[in-house]
Amino acid sequence: MAETPYGIKRLSLPVRQSATTERDRHCPDTRPSTGPTPATERRGREDVQGRLTRAFPDTPPAVPAAATAESFDFFFSARIRHYVPVLAFKRASRRLTQHPLKSEARGG
Repeated sequence: MAETPYGIKRLSLPVRQSATTERDRHCPDTRPSTGPTPATERRGREDVQGRLTRAFPDTPPAVPAAATAESFDFFFSARIRHYVPVLAFKRASRRLTQHPLKSEARGG
């Protein structure tokens, strides 16, 4: 044991180096380097509409389609397009849960 100038004893143990390297300390950057293609945006719309249809099985098929279109139209001018499908799904599902669309109230 080594003694500090204040009379406190401390252990002198060897320090073991970590097995991680500098590249292992951070998550890789998975953000896209370019904007989404029209095909990617179309697949995003189809995915959101499919998820809404499964989440609200008792509604007519036109209702999730209208909610999807309305949500994507809301984010039309978003500069960062990567998260639009996630935000559109949340907006549409909240809209269908809280305030059903007019076509749902009429039954189609």
